Amino acid sequence: MTRKIIALLGIGAAFAVTACGADDGPPAITADAAKAGVERAAGVTLASEALPAEAKEQGLQASFTNAGSITKDKQVVALFVVKDDDLAADVANQVRQTVPKGGKLIVDGNVMVVYANAGGTDKSTAVEQAVKAL
Repeated sequence: MTRKIIALLGIGAAFAVTACGADDGPPAITADAAKAGVERAAGVTLASEALPAEAKEQGLQASFTNAGSITKDKQVVALFVVKDDDLAADVANQVRQTVPKGGKLIVDGNVMVVYANAGGTDKSTAVEQAVKAL
């Protein structure tokens, strides 16, 4: 069920060398809130990425990256917002080993971030704190 989302996360992780079901828990983090928090923490501007129809059907709500400015930013940031916490946990468990060495998969609630320093200041701790504060 999560194959397309896993593929997108794999693509996000590959960039670093460069994104089912419902629960009755607390409300999910919105894509706009997640994007704003991660942008502030990382000091980057994230651009929306197109979502394949199959990934949307499986629960992927939004995907953002700094793919166009990785060289300038000296870091890779890929943000994924999914339908709920359970889906995020399931996808994270399946893709954790695909994150490149030196990269980090940050998951909290329905938000996932693939972060990798690309020769600049490592802001992974700030990004992780921002995600957890959402």
